[in-house]
Amino acid sequence: MYAVLDTLHSYNRYLLLLALVFVLYRAYSGWLGKKTYEKLDNTASVSLLGLTHLQLVLGLLLYFQSPLTTLARSDMGAAMKDSWQRYFGVEHLTTMVIAVVLIQLGRTFSKKAANDTDKFKKLAIYTTIAALLIIGTLASKGLLFATTDSVVVPG
Repeated sequence: MYAVLDTLHSYNRYLLLLALVFVLYRAYSGWLGKKTYEKLDNTASVSLLGLTHLQLVLGLLLYFQSPLTTLARSDMGAAMKDSWQRYFGVEHLTTMVIAVVLIQLGRTFSKKAANDTDKFKKLAIYTTIAALLIIGTLASKGLLFATTDSVVVPG
């Protein structure tokens, strides 16, 4: 079960990153170009949110099955001294939950905005912050386009 979840979580990351780029492109071009918020913009935003929530669920399931996070949770004091245990036991989870909340807020606030420019603006700002957190957190450990199998993860 762990291997299946890990694979799904890994592949969904690429779909999520593509959706992030597309939503950001649409949001900034709509905001700065004073465009009309179209059905495509709404669909893209909903798709990003769905992929984000799927990634969160897969990640939480992995968190409770991964050998590395199980080890980290068994002795958090020792885990804080090991960069990989700290990353997967605390940093990755915390940062990604914050990113999910930001994507959700961007979607919610953009839906409630009074005009199209504000819809795009709110979506752009919240999604940008989430994207920076996601990309920065993954890149810091070389995991943006790699898996834990392809990097050295001491256990």
